[in-house]
Amino acid sequence: MQVNVEITSKQIFIDHEEGESHKCLGEITYHNNGTVLEFTEKYEEQELEFKMTILEEKVITDRNGQRMIFDLQNKNQSVLTTPYGEIELVITTKKIQISKFDNEIKQIYLEYEIELENSEKYNNIVEISIS
Repeated sequence: MQVNVEITSKQIFIDHEEGESHKCLGEITYHNNGTVLEFTEKYEEQELEFKMTILEEKVITDRNGQRMIFDLQNKNQSVLTTPYGEIELVITTKKIQISKFDNEIKQIYLEYEIELENSEKYNNIVEISIS
């Protein structure tokens, strides 16, 4: 089913916050054991293709070949590919909230901490609205 997707993200550093919001079209598919949301977000001069697998206590995000797992039970390691090289990071998920109406997902809320290999840490909040 085709949907409108609005992504709002906030990065919370020790001394400041940064945030942004994007709107795009997507496709959501409901399965017996989870839901798949796919969309392409235009960011600066690139297009980021997202595939999110939404489970009860876990959200798996694949973005242009990079996988991030948001899991309340386990920390997860990932590699962030940048124009300057690859950076290893650890994701500690603090909160996952999935809001539904008539068994359809309307909002995904993720709150997590990222620790970069250079030991910089910051918090993230991502809200995805689906209509």
